Amino acid sequence: MPQDVKKRFRFNKLGHRLSFYFISICIVFTLITVSSLLLRQYIVDRETVYTEGEKTINAVQEQLARSLWNVDQDSTRILLEGMYRMPSIHSLRIVESLGNSYEYGTLDSEPDLKAALEFNGQDLGRLEVDVNKDLITDNVIDQMQIIILSTSLMIGMIGFILSIIVRRAVTKHLSAIRDANLDLSNISAKSFTPIKLDRPDYDDELSDLVETLNEARRQTVEFGMARESYENQLEYQANFDVLTDLPNRRHIDRHLKEDMHHYDHSDHRSKLAMFFIDLDGFKEVNDSLGHSAGDRILQESSTRLRRLFEDYSGYVARFGGDEFIATFQCISRSKAEEVAEEIINTFKESFSLNDSQLQLGCSIGVVMYPEDGKSTEELIRKADTAMYRAKEAGRNTFEFFDQTMMHDILLNNTIKTKLQGAIAAKKLEIHYQPLINLKDMSLTGFEALVRWEDDDLGKVRPDLFIPIAEKTGQIFDIDTWVFENSIEQVREWRTDFKQDFIISVNFSSTNFHHRGLHSWVNDHKVFLQRLDWVELEVTERLVLDDDPIVTKRIDQMLQAGLRFSIDDFGTGYSSLGYIKKFAHILSKIKMDRVFVNEIIHSNSDRALVKSIVTLADSLSIEVLAEGIETRKQEEILASLGCDYAQGFLYAKPMPASEVPGFIQQWNQTPHIISAKDQPS
Repeated sequence: MPQDVKKRFRFNKLGHRLSFYFISICIVFTLITVSSLLLRQYIVDRETVYTEGEKTINAVQEQLARSLWNVDQDSTRILLEGMYRMPSIHSLRIVESLGNSYEYGTLDSEPDLKAALEFNGQDLGRLEVDVNKDLITDNVIDQMQIIILSTSLMIGMIGFILSIIVRRAVTKHLSAIRDANLDLSNISAKSFTPIKLDRPDYDDELSDLVETLNEARRQTVEFGMARESYENQLEYQANFDVLTDLPNRRHIDRHLKEDMHHYDHSDHRSKLAMFFIDLDGFKEVNDSLGHSAGDRILQESSTRLRRLFEDYSGYVARFGGDEFIATFQCISRSKAEEVAEEIINTFKESFSLNDSQLQLGCSIGVVMYPEDGKSTEELIRKADTAMYRAKEAGRNTFEFFDQTMMHDILLNNTIKTKLQGAIAAKKLEIHYQPLINLKDMSLTGFEALVRWEDDDLGKVRPDLFIPIAEKTGQIFDIDTWVFENSIEQVREWRTDFKQDFIISVNFSSTNFHHRGLHSWVNDHKVFLQRLDWVELEVTERLVLDDDPIVTKRIDQMLQAGLRFSIDDFGTGYSSLGYIKKFAHILSKIKMDRVFVNEIIHSNSDRALVKSIVTLADSLSIEVLAEGIETRKQEEILASLGCDYAQGFLYAKPMPASEVPGFIQQWNQTPHIISAKDQPS
């Protein structure tokens, strides 16, 4: 059967299919019943007709035989005509023994009934009879109509009643279950209505089905609620900062795009101002007081910013770390300046931590849309650049972005790219600046200083490329290269001039977190020799960090024989108390040139230098002063007890090729020793 025909006769509803099945069964049952009854009726009618024919034959058989014996043809015909008129007789014939015959109707070749005609022992012939079969057929047809009608009515009634029973007992409830599950309003993310059947509480298959469905619906609702809660949580975590409850970086991008779209479709009477806010001194708080204190600072900062920008219907978000971004619609640049001042004043209020007051500030970069950029990435990048310019300007201030800052960005990117090539091509150089012993004016050693001259950029200042190298991680390769080569170079000078020169090498604090430092100290051949004449110059920030990784690396290098000195002491967050705390690590303190510059005219600077020298001397730590440019500075430092000096007064940093000539000249030239150190 073709597929489309099958679909046409396919019932989609269970009730229709069951009704079809019942009707089909009833029809088959009716056919079987009617056929059985008609067959039985046919057998009964046939027996009745044949029986009546036999009775008729038996009734006239003797009279016919007598009429034939007496040759009474009239009586014979009368008897035959009487028989022929009988309903059960279709045709008959008498065949005499003498060959004569009497026939009424048409007989088949083989008659249905036969009877011999004898009289007084004489065979007079035979009687042949065909019964009336039409009588049987007509009677069967009449009975068939009655049987079919009555049977069909009865079976149809039974089928109808069964359909009603099935509908009431099964299909009605199945339809109710189907409708309940199709109605999605009954199943929501928060509640559901259980399926209830309009019938007695039977413990049958339907009850089990409903119970199972209700349990599944309940679990679906619970799953939906859990999923909604999880999706809400994911949505919150994707767009908001958990610590401060402010929008996060992902949300910033979407919000800025909405603000820019609103501006592009407005009358342009107002502008969009964006502030990139970075907390000043937050890292020091985090390192010294712990992350929990830092978290409280961030929470309080977010509260202050949110409260401030609520007055301007503005937007505040946490960009990351201690950085925040805020925006608002303003009518002019001057209004943005006023708000920037308000932000700075907001952070002038002290933070309360553990019953103590902590003072922080903030540096702010400001950009305006659309003047400073057309995309969120460009605005944020330029605001970040302006913020760093504010930090360079002394912190706790704000700067608007201007195009001159792009030059610095391009320069930094150029330096970063070219520096990588310079390291690979070994285009960096080491210059050496002498270290002078103020006690006897002898040449004590040298500080190794990296220099770089590029074909396009020319001489690049270390204060430009060193910070970039630290940010990119290239500083480790630079510092280790300077360390290895300067030690090898000074070792040759020690041999050639028979003098115990020391070498001082700058070593970035970021190197102590580099994954290659441990294996470098353990495996490099430079550490196979005695290195007690090698000093690593580190910033005071390194020794102030209470980082176990840094402490472990320092101990590893101390075991290799290296000595440590603090570079630019006094310019950061150190104090005289830290000298005592880290005396076991330090062999030398290098005072920054800011003290030397004013030491001639400033009594306070002289007093501070004297305090540093006195404390260091009590702890067997040597003191070196940087930036010596005049004899007067040298005399004052020597009189205050400073041990060593370094500066342009003696020599500028020079390439290795010029150092031997300097050594010879220094050794051959008489030097004046401070009066304080001359014998009395």
